[in-house]
Amino acid sequence: CIDCVAGKYSTTAGSSVDMDCIDCVAGRYVEPTGSDEAEDCIDCLAGKYIDVAGSDEATDCIDCVAGKYVEVAGSDQVEDCIDCVAGKYSTTVGSSAVGDCIDCLAGKYSTTVGSSVDTDCIDCVAGKYVEVAGSDEEADCIDCDAGKYSSTAGSSDVGDCIDCVAGKYVEVAGSDQEADCIDCLAGKYSSTAGSSDVGDCID
Repeated sequence: CIDCVAGKYSTTAGSSVDMDCIDCVAGRYVEPTGSDEAEDCIDCLAGKYIDVAGSDEATDCIDCVAGKYVEVAGSDQVEDCIDCVAGKYSTTVGSSAVGDCIDCLAGKYSTTVGSSVDTDCIDCVAGKYVEVAGSDEEADCIDCDAGKYSSTAGSSDVGDCIDCVAGKYVEVAGSDQEADCIDCLAGKYSSTAGSSDVGDCID
């Protein structure tokens, strides 16, 4: 009597042909020869998959690539590996948990799904900020208020928005340099820092 080879099993007693040996299904493997039930086939671990039947060793299970994860065992196709959502990335190969997806830092955002590198996290441009981590679109970056400016890219703090000095104003939001602050005209003055209105310039 000849054992079924690794990767196969047979529940048939008195078998006379090797065709009675059945492949372990995709997502599972068995290393010993002579397996006699489907339950001998072992699930690939979470974070891995295998898309062919009849696998005969654990190393046949393929890691989900960085930027993806799968939390269940026995995955049988690459599509079972789930993308980290936009605003996050993962450098972990063979990830078995959504928690391996890391938020882009405050001051940054990413629109990339399935990102595997932190460089996909893009700085908010100067004149804007975002105070929370994990932002997933450029629109999450908030303009500095009128009367203020910020020359800092990647700002994570509204405090980076600096008042135009007294005697100057800026009426639009999102100013990105001190030069955006406009002087009161000759013959007028303003004692107000952070002015957002030319009307603050008085005779």
